[in-house]
Amino acid sequence: MIVRMKEILLFTTARSVDDSILQLGKLGVVDIQEVNGSNNGTLERRLEAVQRAENAISILKQYAKRKNEDDSRTKYTVNDPKQLVDRVLQTEEIRQKAQEKLDTLNLHLQWYKTWGEKVNIKDITDLKQHGIHLKLYLLDKAVVASLNENHTLVKLPERQGKIPVVLVARNESEKLNRKEKPLPQQSFEDIKQQIERKERQLAEVDLFLEDQAENIAWLEDFLLLAKDRLGMQEAFEGMGDIEGKLKYLKGYIPRNTVDDFMAAAETNRWGYHIADPEKPENVPVYIKNPKWISIINPVMKFIDIVPGYKEVDVSIYFLVAFALFFAMLVGDAGYGLIFLLVTFLFRKKMTGQMQVLIYVLSGATILWGVLSGTYFGSEQIAALPFLNKLIIPEIASFGVDNISFMMHLSFLIGAIHLTVAHAIRIVQFINSIKALSEVGWIALVWGLFLITEQLVLGKPMPAWVLWLFVVGAALVALFSVESKNVIKSMGISLANLPLSLISGFSDIVSYVRLFAVGMATAAVASSFNNMILPDGTAGMGLINIVLAAIALLLGHGLNIALALMAVMVHGIRLNMLEFAGHLGVQFSGEAYTPFRLISPENGAKNNMGAATTKT
Repeated sequence: MIVRMKEILLFTTARSVDDSILQLGKLGVVDIQEVNGSNNGTLERRLEAVQRAENAISILKQYAKRKNEDDSRTKYTVNDPKQLVDRVLQTEEIRQKAQEKLDTLNLHLQWYKTWGEKVNIKDITDLKQHGIHLKLYLLDKAVVASLNENHTLVKLPERQGKIPVVLVARNESEKLNRKEKPLPQQSFEDIKQQIERKERQLAEVDLFLEDQAENIAWLEDFLLLAKDRLGMQEAFEGMGDIEGKLKYLKGYIPRNTVDDFMAAAETNRWGYHIADPEKPENVPVYIKNPKWISIINPVMKFIDIVPGYKEVDVSIYFLVAFALFFAMLVGDAGYGLIFLLVTFLFRKKMTGQMQVLIYVLSGATILWGVLSGTYFGSEQIAALPFLNKLIIPEIASFGVDNISFMMHLSFLIGAIHLTVAHAIRIVQFINSIKALSEVGWIALVWGLFLITEQLVLGKPMPAWVLWLFVVGAALVALFSVESKNVIKSMGISLANLPLSLISGFSDIVSYVRLFAVGMATAAVASSFNNMILPDGTAGMGLINIVLAAIALLLGHGLNIALALMAVMVHGIRLNMLEFAGHLGVQFSGEAYTPFRLISPENGAKNNMGAATTKT
């Protein structure tokens, strides 16, 4: 449900503005909108402080699981978290440069391993001064065999599939038509010594970062404080100014938090004005649902969409339809069981909403797989007496010809889904004549469904289908647009109707992907089984069984990945395009993000439960 919002103007004296912002952050219910866009550079510095702290924590987390048994050495200690952030970032920069230098030195060392560790670069330089030029090449065997015999060449033993070749020439311009290998600038011993120094430097860097990993929690508290300072600065710089004496800000609060805001205003002696929003398109959207509906939030956050303030919250409709679509697109009870077990094993690394959501999706998949007789694409498992009795033949994956019924079922699901969308709009416009146009659209949807059945499946249409189009088109033409000029509104509606009907037809046909992709998932799983175990496990040795198990694991793993991709593409599409399009939801909103202080140092408490959940 989209919570209704109030627009506020808050006034405070310039002298008490800092404390006012602090108290607003502790209240944690106001989504502050920028009034003044001025910036004196402080905001950038505080943003940089947040980013630097995040980078330092990220670096230390890479070393958090390493254990250092040497407690005898002197450890670097610091009392200022900002100083520690600077030191960690500086150390990481040193580590990167040292690693780059080490990589370069190893390349130079490889040169000596190819051409000889006892090669003295000074000798090659001296020969050049005496008119003898040595040019080095690493060539393929075929290239070496085709070289011109007029050149003086010295061929060395093969190294990693390449043959080192030295061209000895009196003329400096003489060369082979191949890429020449440059000479290193340092001797073999110098390079080895430098490598040893860089390796010691990297070891010291690692020890420092391993030691400081124990301060991650400390730096995370510092990061929270830095984020608070950033938020307070954003609030301050977004405030308007009245002759340098008063500061004011504009924002939005949920309607159910107005009393708490007014109490805080009285306590802190703020001036304020509260009213209904004048421009709904600018109002942030706060969605608050029961826990059982909120489990869909991870998916909504993943696709990063928010309905507009005056639009409909699609959470519950998305949840129900997405569970059904997920079950049909994956369609395998074995895969559903895998999802269930993986979620249970890694539950501690998931949020509560994510856990419950996957349990629901897994349960739906298992149920569909049982009813369709699909267990890892194996017909033998589905044929077991107990499991076979649970199969509904009309939706079975194997052994029956039910393509027509499955396409019919997909179209039927689509018609019902789109009907729900228009039914919601009837409720939305219940006090308007536009509700009648939505009744007309329901009639048109079912007329299009019956036409689809005839065109695709060859089912004859009832004679009364024509009346669905007549009544539906009339209601849409008469009541789609509220206008004093009835003729003009009818003209607009009738002009748009043909394209709308074509779009509606394609929307219903689009639902056939539920059957097609689900069938493909089962077929691919069955194909893997038949390729890897064409005759079962009879007569197979232990090694063959192990290899077959690995092949099945890889094959079904790929199929699961493809099925999940199909869910993301098709399952979400049917909700976000077809359903949302008929519902009139454009997802044009911005999420409600109240200004809250989160650092323990500020003693911030989130007084409103409303501020804890975001879309």
